[in-house]
Amino acid sequence: METQALGFVLERSPRRQAYLDHSIEVVEKTSDPRALSLIGTWEELKARGGMVVSRHFPSRKFASLLPNILLLEKLERVRDFRIRVAGFGMLCFYGFDPSGRRLAELYDGEKHKARYDALSKVLRGRPSLALSRLCRNGETVLEREIVCLPVLASDARTPLVMVASFWSRRWLN
Repeated sequence: METQALGFVLERSPRRQAYLDHSIEVVEKTSDPRALSLIGTWEELKARGGMVVSRHFPSRKFASLLPNILLLEKLERVRDFRIRVAGFGMLCFYGFDPSGRRLAELYDGEKHKARYDALSKVLRGRPSLALSRLCRNGETVLEREIVCLPVLASDARTPLVMVASFWSRRWLN
């Protein structure tokens, strides 16, 4: 029996398909207008103390992004991050709700180290942009731009990383 969430068959999610090759490359700029708007708002708020979750985000302007958001918190005693919040689009991508899970539960070895290092740089104030592709036999079947921004939790003190995905090719389930 297949598990479904709002009609989405979780066993068919992109991350569960072993025949797909996943690659991520760092890019210098984004082409998605929603990503540009998010980055622009973040830059504007940076000068005023930073973007605070629940105060500046989510907002009506960014409501459409919520399904494709991850909020991650760096763990102190281990080299890892925990996903505090994951939108429904990320549940569909991973095939399960990643909320509450550590990166080490999703990635191992060099992939975990690369993600940990990249997210740590983001927390130190260096936003990152990347292009993620899932390919089958050299043909791209799913593509998204990923924007990672340092933000603050609702207490305006706890640093978090917001990861927003902007899909240009959607997964057909």
